[in-house]
Amino acid sequence: RLKKLRQQGNSIHDLMRTFSMPKTSVWHHIQGIKLSSEHIKFLKSKGGMMSMIKRKNDIERAEKEAKELLSKSGRYNYAILAVLHWTEGNSKSFSFVNTSPEMIRVYLNLLKKCFNISKNRITVTVRYFTGMNREECLEYWSKVTKISKDKINMYYNDGGKRGRSPYGMCRITVRKGGYLFKVVQALINEVATEINAPVAQFGRAAHS
Repeated sequence: RLKKLRQQGNSIHDLMRTFSMPKTSVWHHIQGIKLSSEHIKFLKSKGGMMSMIKRKNDIERAEKEAKELLSKSGRYNYAILAVLHWTEGNSKSFSFVNTSPEMIRVYLNLLKKCFNISKNRITVTVRYFTGMNREECLEYWSKVTKISKDKINMYYNDGGKRGRSPYGMCRITVRKGGYLFKVVQALINEVATEINAPVAQFGRAAHS
């Protein structure tokens, strides 16, 4: 029955739900089945639609969560994280770049305080320039981030110019942070809306 349903164009996830089977087991039984071009086209369009629906639902959930976080006693930390990412973070991914060791420490501590993000989800990449000592830069940012040197990615930018910092630039990236990144974006929007609100309205929000 599983093979027959696959031949009729059912997706792997549909079969997993129907038979309560893990993906590996379903694939074991259907891997030799060839789908028609019509079925392939249908599954691709369905996958794209499901992806759009999931993204929309995630954004709505993130917006609701951001409002709740900014209404709590710890809103100060969430607001600072939002502003930091807004000014120095990537607008398309959960990553943050800076040359200031204090700024990097603050960002890492806020990730821990706000979302309990552990070190094993953090990727550190150091970009160093002509004239800089690779090992000195590696040692420096390892101490700042408290990430072992063997876990830090080193990227040499041979642009012929020395960077502004003697130890290069440090990038912090959160792995598997797709949804949390949406929460940060929602926090940014909420903070901007509150700050840009008329003075009377802002005063009411601050005392509520």
